[in-house]
Amino acid sequence: MLNNQEIHYLGRVLDREKQAPISGAKILINFPGYSCVVYSDLEGIYRFQVPFDDNNVLEGEITIEAKDYKTYYSFIRLYPDERDLGDIRLILPHAQEPDKNDSLLTIIAGIMIVLALIVAALTLPPPQEIPPQETPDTQSNLQKQIYISSYIAVFKGFSISRKSHKNGYKVAS
Repeated sequence: MLNNQEIHYLGRVLDREKQAPISGAKILINFPGYSCVVYSDLEGIYRFQVPFDDNNVLEGEITIEAKDYKTYYSFIRLYPDERDLGDIRLILPHAQEPDKNDSLLTIIAGIMIVLALIVAALTLPPPQEIPPQETPDTQSNLQKQIYISSYIAVFKGFSISRKSHKNGYKVAS
């Protein structure tokens, strides 16, 4: 490559949503020791030339400003063999960047769900053990149940009443 050779580059500025060219966009290109300002044409295409010395690559910044769009800033690396910089898509100020905002909302929602589950697990009372009901499964328990049942049946069969006798009380059945 010859010293101080001028290399021509081109790129295109588009509307991100409509994929339509943006004409009249201001493109600022800054490299160490070199800067330029160019504008995009009716097809959104911009062109500029950069002097290359003995370098294989130039590193700098590109800024694109267009009416009604967010300003675009980016690092740029130019190579002598790659002269087409491709498309740069600008977004409107009210437009959301779905890649960043949607994934951020998804992450926040996931964190909120996990936190809610943790809080629920920490605040719920521990499970209560229900004591087993006694059942007359052994011979001694069965005998106690029969004895108590018999006693209650006998006791209910008799009533105590007060009579106006000299003796005071009389047991009646």
